[in-house]
Amino acid sequence: MYMKDTIFYVGGSKGGVGKSMVSHALVQFLIDKYSDQKTIYVVETDDSNPDVGRAYKGKIPGAGFVLDEDERGWLALSDLLDGSRDTLFVINSAARSNMGIRKNGREFTETLRNGGRYDLVTLWPMNRQKDSVVLLGDFLRYVDYGSVYPVLNTYFGDAVDFTLYTNYLRESDFLESKVTKTLIFPSLSDMIADIFYSGGQTIPETEGRLNALARQYFLTWRRKANAMFEEIEEIANADVTAEGDGEL
Repeated sequence: MYMKDTIFYVGGSKGGVGKSMVSHALVQFLIDKYSDQKTIYVVETDDSNPDVGRAYKGKIPGAGFVLDEDERGWLALSDLLDGSRDTLFVINSAARSNMGIRKNGREFTETLRNGGRYDLVTLWPMNRQKDSVVLLGDFLRYVDYGSVYPVLNTYFGDAVDFTLYTNYLRESDFLESKVTKTLIFPSLSDMIADIFYSGGQTIPETEGRLNALARQYFLTWRRKANAMFEEIEEIANADVTAEGDGEL
């Protein structure tokens, strides 16, 4: 159980790594598990292709902000956070978001740290290219708060094939010190993914469009994705327990 209100930031800073797929799966996981206890809120920052915000429009609360170098989007997001209670936010970030993070990331995360109301959980979907790792390092220089989970998207290959990432992590004391845990995100076949994206619908709505066999594959993918999110949940709960044990 997420005791504190939490912001899940799904980053990546470039297109084609699976940010929207991870965001879709995370939103549905939170709805299924927490909607009777918390408000699940989608923040869509990709104004060119807001597929997550579009799919959940009218189903759960949502908003769109452009989080670029201009501070106005960040201030609007802060207003939303200040006015919310008992909420789990999922921020689906846009490609090329690194410039906005570079300009506003430190101020934003320092506000979260000082406020003490929100936990920040960063999920960083990655492909096997070097810039996924470089952009993660760049992000962490400006966002020094909360837990950080690089997410190896196995659509691009088995986890053992992400050698650029694993070598960089092993050789970089800075990166290794910032990463909470590396996670594995399951792959989804192109055929099912095409149906998913072309429909512009939620995960349960997509299930209803699939034939029996495709639905079974889709459900297997969902179970694996949910298991990944449960790893994050277990770590968060362990941290809360450790904090409680330390109190007098």
